[in-house]
Amino acid sequence: MRKRIAVTFFSLIALTLVCLAVPLATLTARSVTQGLQLDRQADTEHFAQLAGTILPSGRPADIGADLDRYETLYHIRTVLLSRNGTVVASSSPGPETPAMSRLATSALFGESATSAEVVWPWDDAPFIVAVPVFSGGECVGAVLTISPTDEVRAEIIRRWAVMVGGGLVALLLAGLLVEPVIRWILRPVHILRRAATAIAAGKFTARADPYAGPPELRSLTKAFNTMGDTIQSLIARQQAFASHASHQLRTPLAVLRLQLEELTLDHPAVAKEVATSVDEVNRLANVCEGLLAFARVESESIVMGEEDVSVVADDRVSAWQTIARREGVCLVRTGEDGVVAETNPGMLAQVLDALIDNAIKFNRPGGKVTVRISVDDAWVEARVVDDGPGMSPEARLKATEPFWRGADTQNITGSGLGLTICVALVMRIGGQFELLDAQPHGLAAVVRLHKAVPAGVPGDQVTAGGFGVP
Repeated sequence: MRKRIAVTFFSLIALTLVCLAVPLATLTARSVTQGLQLDRQADTEHFAQLAGTILPSGRPADIGADLDRYETLYHIRTVLLSRNGTVVASSSPGPETPAMSRLATSALFGESATSAEVVWPWDDAPFIVAVPVFSGGECVGAVLTISPTDEVRAEIIRRWAVMVGGGLVALLLAGLLVEPVIRWILRPVHILRRAATAIAAGKFTARADPYAGPPELRSLTKAFNTMGDTIQSLIARQQAFASHASHQLRTPLAVLRLQLEELTLDHPAVAKEVATSVDEVNRLANVCEGLLAFARVESESIVMGEEDVSVVADDRVSAWQTIARREGVCLVRTGEDGVVAETNPGMLAQVLDALIDNAIKFNRPGGKVTVRISVDDAWVEARVVDDGPGMSPEARLKATEPFWRGADTQNITGSGLGLTICVALVMRIGGQFELLDAQPHGLAAVVRLHKAVPAGVPGDQVTAGGFGVP
């Protein structure tokens, strides 16, 4: 849109300059030509008056000296014709052109004439003025002046060059003004875009200024703010429902578990059958805890800070070593040290806990889990890689959906919300989350966070949640 406004702006300026320049250039050429015409007309009429007394006397040589002196001073050839068109006197010899013949004919019929109304810079033909010679009220001949137009054409070009220079200055001024004008035009759009970006980032309270911009954009802004209010209300109700439902289910689930455990103690014969029910109750309790955690991720706030990703990775790898050994999995940490990212302190540890837990849980016996830290110019990457069976491309696309479980993992403990919460946490702070194929087999969970800005530059604040991941 910025480019379109600039192109439109410059096109209008250029069109305006062209519309003004073409008539002005024509007027300039006509004005200079008119000056030449008036000057030559006066000189030619002067010679016509002299010829009016000389031609009847039959002494044309008396005017020859005046014609020669005039050409010597001004380099303008002058020709005196008799009534029958014969050259009586001429300041210098020269060819007779069709234009001279045509104008001479007009003058001999008693009408003054010129060779051109406008002298153009590209036309090097001489400027000819023909004036009839009268004696006793009768046309007895004609006088023609043949003027070179070099100086006139040079003057027109000079004036046109001044006009072109003025046009270029106008375009330069337009170029200096176009950026402020574009900013002024797009300011309401930028306000609306910032509000939309903030809502997309999870700041559902963000709104655009309803009084900024022209009436058309104001109505759009009001509609946008109404949409934002609706979205905020819907999400708030959804979060409240998930939170309240989970809270309400926790107590009866806890009571049901206790009752089942007491039933096992009182009736050992049904212990095996009751144990299956207890497992299902525990699984339902995990789902409730996951729903609570997910609701908190979407609703509570967090302040951005800086955290050494390599230190967090070392700490979490050390904390999971016991469980990894018990499951027969080798857990190692590789990559760079001293890597600082913009994040919520504590959030990365929770994400890594969920990813390491999944990597161990779904790995093969004797497998390996690697937590690798790397950095480039803009991003810090934490990659958790296992060498288990991995996932198909379709499964990787669905794995971050709430409660999704693979066909071969239905009986493995978990709520089905771990990856969903990881994605929510990472995205809320402007990071990226991705599931990739590991080579030669396995799954790679990739978390990318913004590299920390230099010291002294404040970090942004966004809404997210810092919670434990089931």
